[in-house]
Amino acid sequence: MKRSALAWLILVGLGLGGCSIQSDGAKRTIGVIVLGADLPLSGDDRTDGMPAKNAVDLAVRQAGPVCGAARHQDACFELQAITYDDVSQGIHDPATGAKNVQLLAGDVRVVAMVGPLYDSLARSELPIANAAHLPMVSPANTDECLTQEPPDGHCHGLASRLRPHGPNNYFRVVTTQLVEGAAAAEVAFKTLGKRQAFVVNDQTPFGRGLASAFAARFARDGGTIVDPSDLGTFDPAQAPDVGALVERARELTADVIYFAGSEIDTAAQLRREMGARLPQVPLVGSDRLANSQFAKSAGPSARGSYYTIVGPYPPRTRQAASFITDYRKAYGQEVSVFSLPAFDAANVVIRAIARAIDDAGGQRPTREQVLSEVSLTTAYSGAMGVTSFDSQGDTSLRLISAYQWIAPTEPTGKFVAQISVT
Repeated sequence: MKRSALAWLILVGLGLGGCSIQSDGAKRTIGVIVLGADLPLSGDDRTDGMPAKNAVDLAVRQAGPVCGAARHQDACFELQAITYDDVSQGIHDPATGAKNVQLLAGDVRVVAMVGPLYDSLARSELPIANAAHLPMVSPANTDECLTQEPPDGHCHGLASRLRPHGPNNYFRVVTTQLVEGAAAAEVAFKTLGKRQAFVVNDQTPFGRGLASAFAARFARDGGTIVDPSDLGTFDPAQAPDVGALVERARELTADVIYFAGSEIDTAAQLRREMGARLPQVPLVGSDRLANSQFAKSAGPSARGSYYTIVGPYPPRTRQAASFITDYRKAYGQEVSVFSLPAFDAANVVIRAIARAIDDAGGQRPTREQVLSEVSLTTAYSGAMGVTSFDSQGDTSLRLISAYQWIAPTEPTGKFVAQISVT
């Protein structure tokens, strides 16, 4: 065999092995970089947290050594993952999450973290991570107030207060709960073919946001909001007269009702009244209706109720096919609603670390360098699709999944549609 051919085969073999090399063929592993995570690994929330942890671990394992993305492909670091459990007394706990982030911030090997899953933990953790310039990428937070200040002012400047020590260090790969309102309008108008919508609105910031988003999108699509004056408002501090609301919807010939509220019992009562007065009219709501307690309380009337959830439906996400196969092989179980977002969150950080190694001249990158590269994430093609981050840390990929309750005895609804809200 000619020497040139032999050298080419050696280079190919080393490349397939996943290791970056210098021009002379020597490997250069400089040290260890740790990707941290804060997730619920025990108690009642374990079923949410473990699939996310598995996805992060799979991303780290598949990445292998992380090397410079372009200019310093010979400079490599061993990548490790460390995950802390944010559960206390059987349920996720903001104080425990804050202590976990303090531990991650105190470990100089940790350059970024994935998590948390729950909005309440983001509020307790973000200021600590911000002070340490530690990038956070959440696979699940949906509270708009973590990143935005909507025109109605209901967030009261929370996003700024959570970042007291410098520029934004927080990002998320799923969209906000307010986008659920627009997605629900798509379900009502396009999936269900409805044209006359009645909105029930509990006047909380959450309810008002959902109601206005639903009404705007439904009208834009060509539908009619039959009560545009007040969007079916009621005082959340008092027991609502659900019967009167349903009767009003019937008189206005509504063919769909949207529940913009947070109380499961109120939603179930509404659905029962609809079963008696408007049995053929569907109810559409947010992820609050995803709770099986809603279906149990609604009883036989649960059928015909629809709800939305922020995030993708993995089996219908074309880009997720290889990840789903790899996940099944690695863990012997199906992916969960948190698996794909956690996998993408981890890979966004891993890609940023590789670019930051270049920024550091082939040396260990600082947290600030990794943070800068995370913030510059543009057109990242992941398991959920193509995403970019805006200046607030929000994703451009606004995926919502919709489900229908079939029976009150089912643990979850049946998948109906996946909507990309534009």
